[in-house]
Amino acid sequence: MKPIPYRATNGTGQKTSVPIPLLSTEQVSKRFGYRTIFQQVTFDLFPEEFILLIGNNGTGKSTLFRLLCSLSHPSSGTLRFNSCPYRECLPEVRRNIGFLGHESRLYHDLSAMENLHIFGTLYNIPELEQRINSVLDEVGLVMAKTLPVRTYSSGMTKRLMIAHMILIQPKVLLLDEPYTGLDPSSVEWFQTHLKQFRKSGGAIMLITHQLDLGLELADRVLVLHQQHLLRDIPAIGLTPETCSGWLNAP
Repeated sequence: MKPIPYRATNGTGQKTSVPIPLLSTEQVSKRFGYRTIFQQVTFDLFPEEFILLIGNNGTGKSTLFRLLCSLSHPSSGTLRFNSCPYRECLPEVRRNIGFLGHESRLYHDLSAMENLHIFGTLYNIPELEQRINSVLDEVGLVMAKTLPVRTYSSGMTKRLMIAHMILIQPKVLLLDEPYTGLDPSSVEWFQTHLKQFRKSGGAIMLITHQLDLGLELADRVLVLHQQHLLRDIPAIGLTPETCSGWLNAP
């Protein structure tokens, strides 16, 4: 059995048995000009953990995700992947963090196969054709894999976006409103997929207004409110009404 990796000491020189987080932020702040979006945000995301991130519109949830997937840079503070500062391991960060955002990042005149082939080639994925077919089967798009994406329904497009995200077999998923455009059966499929991903050792962060779906899977809830991380608490026993109440607090 491999030993549990150690991250720190307990102040007496003895090692603690806290596993190394896949992602961590330390005093991270983001500003656009003179406007502060959020400041001094600190948290860890561990393997097999699911975090629900909530906050009112404009509090910087999506901005934080863009920092975590290296599409933007913090104004101050440190981001780490497996204890390595982002600036020292950026290729590893991009290879191991899957991001599902509002923009599809798909070529709509190309087929699903062609889209995934372009993306997979950029990441030098081995046995790419086999991997593409496996992923398309997983998301239920095998029968439509040669059709132009512009002919897809919104639900099919979202499934292809999910395929695009999981093609690289990431260790972390960052999901920004992933349920939008999914019908009930697709939501059920997606929830099952997320459970399997976490069980395999992956870590997940989710932004959604559908708090019932988020709380169904979450281990912890982070509340971003008035530029600060207001709460970081276990999700067990929480209800959508409780979470909504925090967002309406002065």
